[in-house]
Amino acid sequence: MNLSTLTNKNLVVLNSDLNTKESIIEALITKLYEDGKITSKEAFQKAVYYRESLTPTGIDQGLAIPHGKDASVKEASFAVMTLKNPVNGWESVVEGNKVKYVFLLAIPEKDEEGTQMQLLAEMMKKMSNEAYTNALYKSTTVEEFIRKLDRDTEANVTKKYDKSIVAVTACAAGIAHTYMAAEALIKAGEEMGVSVYVEKQGANGIEDRHTNEMLKNADAAIFAVDVAVKEESRFAHLPTVKTKVSAPLKDAKGIIKQALDKASQTKKGEYVETMETRDEGFVQTVKASVLTGISHVVPLIVAGGMISALCTIFARMFGMVDVLSTEGTWLYLIKNMGGGLLGTLMVPVLSAYMAYSIADKPAFAPGFAAGYCAGMINGGF
Repeated sequence: MNLSTLTNKNLVVLNSDLNTKESIIEALITKLYEDGKITSKEAFQKAVYYRESLTPTGIDQGLAIPHGKDASVKEASFAVMTLKNPVNGWESVVEGNKVKYVFLLAIPEKDEEGTQMQLLAEMMKKMSNEAYTNALYKSTTVEEFIRKLDRDTEANVTKKYDKSIVAVTACAAGIAHTYMAAEALIKAGEEMGVSVYVEKQGANGIEDRHTNEMLKNADAAIFAVDVAVKEESRFAHLPTVKTKVSAPLKDAKGIIKQALDKASQTKKGEYVETMETRDEGFVQTVKASVLTGISHVVPLIVAGGMISALCTIFARMFGMVDVLSTEGTWLYLIKNMGGGLLGTLMVPVLSAYMAYSIADKPAFAPGFAAGYCAGMINGGF
């Protein structure tokens, strides 16, 4: 992705005198509005501050990437501001980050092409490269700044190292921190002479999935996550270090060293290729998805059955059988709630997790909706 295609000279401000987070965000929102990228300053501002309330958008080394996703955004874009004086009060992943460079991202509510993920991933990849940022921030004109946005950061020589680590990064939102942590680990590995292969488990599902060869040859595993690791059994043979997703942004080298130390003290197990990492045929895919759906719907079935059974037992023990059988009574309604769990939610939950098994997180909501629609028209499974 070329970053320059999502901004223009009207959206870049260099060496601003603004010195508060609020004034900076307001000025950048105004730039987006005047350039026709958003239809409502108020609606988009509300979306930006809602995102600010979830997790810090300040990163490290003077960088902040606030962003908003809203129906008022006409097309994906971003506005940029560099500051004469750093802002100290911007909540950041790394404490003490003095913000001097602000990229405000505007993302449409219906981001069908996944522009937000691609933009954040590309931005994190580039911004973690010191040579890139030094050249970018030395720009004296807006035109020069935009031209340098697409500067290549890839090394021309492929390096090979003796040690290798497989890592997984995943944050609760599955967006910014997932990619930032990944880039921090890769960069630290290069500086330490260690191959670090990072699998990102985010809003787009599993990206850069580890191959059988990577898993087999790795010396250790790092889980930089705030949520459960998907298909964790793939890493069972490796010494593993687990941290929060923000930890690599503060001390990636320390985490890698910890993983290598653990590998030197712990015997590595034998890697066994699992079903999840093999190329599967149609029958195997269907079987795996059905079993995944069943495993998640079983607790729902048990809960519904238990509620109905307990209501019946309660009614017989306390002589309330008539109450149980009379429509509209509290005991009747509770028993029906148990049956409703089965009749209303069983098919949507089953189909949601089947879709999740086939196409990962992006398929979950469509799967649930399809199951719910099937129930509404009495289509069944």
